[in-house]
Amino acid sequence: MYKLLLVLFVFIATILVGIIMFQNNDDIDISASSSNTKSPFNTNTSNKILTRSIILLASLFFIISLLLSNINVKKYIKNIKLHNIKK
Repeated sequence: MYKLLLVLFVFIATILVGIIMFQNNDDIDISASSSNTKSPFNTNTSNKILTRSIILLASLFFIISLLLSNINVKKYIKNIKLHNIKK
């Protein structure tokens, strides 16, 4: 289970970095005002799909990192208890 989560974690992190680095930001202009039609909230469908996929992958990234952390803490506590019993 731990190794599967770790492989999935690395895979999601790699895909997330790739999507963020290679997304097209031509529609977003720094000088865009609130009345302008080119704003981050008024984009085309492909950007919406990319944004939703980034949100999904980032959520999975944080959930899996919490699960991996929980598994590591449980292993650490188990090893501490075994070490104290052997003394």
